Amino acid sequence: MKRYAVIPTRGGRVGTLRACLERIGPQVDEMFLIDNSDDLQTQPRVIDLGGAEKVANLSTVGHIEQPPNLSALWNLGLRLAATRAQKDGEDHFVAVLNDDAIVPDDWFDSVVVAMQRYDCAAGGYCGADTFAIHVNPGPTPLHLRMPGHAFILDGRLGLLADEQFHWWCGDNDLDMQARQVGGTVVLAGEPVKHLFPDKSTAENPVLQARTGEDMRLFVEKWGFRPW
Repeated sequence: MKRYAVIPTRGGRVGTLRACLERIGPQVDEMFLIDNSDDLQTQPRVIDLGGAEKVANLSTVGHIEQPPNLSALWNLGLRLAATRAQKDGEDHFVAVLNDDAIVPDDWFDSVVVAMQRYDCAAGGYCGADTFAIHVNPGPTPLHLRMPGHAFILDGRLGLLADEQFHWWCGDNDLDMQARQVGGTVVLAGEPVKHLFPDKSTAENPVLQARTGEDMRLFVEKWGFRPW
């Protein structure tokens, strides 16, 4: 089984990004850093991660679309992971992380073990006191939903984000897709440190406006609000 991680970034919080990579790096075979920096032209820049050493299993890929389409950034990494795994002839799982999500050392294993035990297509830690398994699309309390900042997908199922959701609801849509093909497991507790939740949205009026449009599109597609 191959293990991958997809981490979109704007490159503005280098210390935090390095901490994210240092924690998830040893748990996976390869990390795909999707660079969506403002000054990006046609090639990904070489991001100075605060040290001279090269991160051995890191590949950087540029995506120049602005304002950012987070679902498209995820899909770029998910497709790269699928291509790598297909070349090796192996099944694979893919972690999708915000660049400010700091996972514990056993995070990937603990989530994948639960996904395999319950035959689920997606998984993460929810922050609640007990775990839950969702097998039907529908509204879900915030404390029981799949966390958008750190989750894992079973790559064998070929799930991709719906790119009509540019900023909000892409994770909710993936959650609903996963429920339709096996389920989403959310584990008790929240060992992942999410350092700057909603900060990018709060600082960007364009992204703030996009959240309403994405919620409208989600309701149009699924017939309910995700929470």
